[in-house]
Amino acid sequence: MTRSLQGRLSIGLSMAIVCMGLLAGLASFWLAFDEAQEYQDASLRQIAVLIPPEHWPTVEKPVATPPDVDPDARIVVQALTTSQPSTAPLLRLPVHLSSGFHTVNVGGQNWRVFVRPVAPGKKLAVAQSTDVRSDAAFASALRTLLPLLLLVPLLIVFARYLVLRSLAPVHALAQAADAQNAEYPEPLLASDVPEEIAPFLRAINRLLERVRLLMTQQRRFVADAAHELRTPLTALSLQAQNLERAESLAECKQRLLPLKSGLERSRHLLDQLLSLARQQAAVAAHQPVDLAAIARLVVEDLYPLAEQKNLDFGLELHGAVWVEGTEAALHSLIRNAVDNALRYSPENGEVTIRIRSASEEGVVEVIDSGPGILPEESHRVFDAFYRLPDSAEGGSGLGLTIARHIADRLGGRITLSSRSDRQGLVFMYRQRLVTFP
Repeated sequence: MTRSLQGRLSIGLSMAIVCMGLLAGLASFWLAFDEAQEYQDASLRQIAVLIPPEHWPTVEKPVATPPDVDPDARIVVQALTTSQPSTAPLLRLPVHLSSGFHTVNVGGQNWRVFVRPVAPGKKLAVAQSTDVRSDAAFASALRTLLPLLLLVPLLIVFARYLVLRSLAPVHALAQAADAQNAEYPEPLLASDVPEEIAPFLRAINRLLERVRLLMTQQRRFVADAAHELRTPLTALSLQAQNLERAESLAECKQRLLPLKSGLERSRHLLDQLLSLARQQAAVAAHQPVDLAAIARLVVEDLYPLAEQKNLDFGLELHGAVWVEGTEAALHSLIRNAVDNALRYSPENGEVTIRIRSASEEGVVEVIDSGPGILPEESHRVFDAFYRLPDSAEGGSGLGLTIARHIADRLGGRITLSSRSDRQGLVFMYRQRLVTFP
């Protein structure tokens, strides 16, 4: 069957009209046919009542058929008596018929007979051929059926027109959606939309609003990324110019150090941008992943950074903790959280990674000894390229943005809180546990 709503409605209504028309036509035909039969019976009874006694036919003088009457449509009136008739009757009807209506076969032909008693031992019979009656009733019933048969096609055309008019707002919405500006989508108007389509339209408008918000965020992100890339590139350009003006090898080496540091910051920023882009475009299938195993890999990757700052870098494990996701996504989430903790913790500080399970959830905690985050800043730190005020660290401002994006995609949640025992921040990620297959 066609997948078009308009086609299904048109076909469904047409079939319903045809079926109802056939049923109504059959009922009308049968009722009209039966009514015509009853009318003919009433005519036979009326003839029998209206014939005066002086014209009652006798067996000696049966009523003859006038020459201008159709023999096939004639009505026979004759007497029924037990005495011997002097002339042959028009119909050889049984003389012992009771009063009322009868269907009698005479000479191989069925007759409808009405019998009326007129005197002791004498009855009056009024008869008509059933073939004639049936033909007349059929013709009468057919005339009542013809208007209905002509009405069915008109109803089908009207139903199709009604479907087209009812779906016209949907086509108008489609045209309005096609005319939307792809970069600045606007909500669709719901003034002339049927109530049945209004919930769907509201859902579309909510989707358009989310798309518009995402487009705005994307444009802001691109602008911020361009600014963040331009700043270090400008600094690198100036440092390269300073390097050209060096007059000795020692001065050249001295001016090369900030250039190398700037290159490293630019490389880290590009890595973060690429990581965010990969996470936004990721479509890999989820599977059970052990958070403890991922945490070990992160410690191995970032241990040199902790060693440079002489940090107490520890990992606390309480067995395997399995959650649903991908190794790449969870590795990026934990690595960004630990990287932030290592960067913001002072020299000789401490950073601890704790992997555990609690209340059917896997928990990742990253505890540092850095300056922490003020409550009013706890939501802004997840914005792209946002850095804490007066921060001396040269981070990209994308670490927590990437972590939040991964958490949303995996169905987890991230919370940031201050340490209760001393200065520092606690990064906590929670996700529902799964059974290891």
